[in-house]
Amino acid sequence: MTHKVALNFEDGVTRFIDANTGETVADAAYRQGINLPLDCRDGACGACKCFAESGRYGLGEEYIEDALSEAEAEQGYVLTCQMRAESDCVIRVPAASDVCKTLQASYQAAISNVRQLSESTISLSIKSASLNQLAFLPGQYVN
Repeated sequence: MTHKVALNFEDGVTRFIDANTGETVADAAYRQGINLPLDCRDGACGACKCFAESGRYGLGEEYIEDALSEAEAEQGYVLTCQMRAESDCVIRVPAASDVCKTLQASYQAAISNVRQLSESTISLSIKSASLNQLAFLPGQYVN
């Protein structure tokens, strides 16, 4: 079964997605070409915190209090990396729709440098003629 989820962005744009039973809203959005703000995907960071304006949903059990407090959950806040729609829902997303790219894109590039910064982090430098078309903001990174 699928549920219709309306994503209301702060710039007034609304996008509709279909969320499958048991699928997180973040995964459903990504599957349909909308990159909601998120980072850890574990319910630990709170980067994906949104406000559920209506609908029934499960909060998930894998998040920590620092990411979503009990008081916030009672007010209607959710973590889209954990939230699973149980009915049609409306979610207010605290980001502009243009920041949440609506479709994936492909680019050709050559790796120019790879440096290991720590045991779990590398710096990857690329060269491409089309880098000016890349929708990438300062401070972003790839998990």
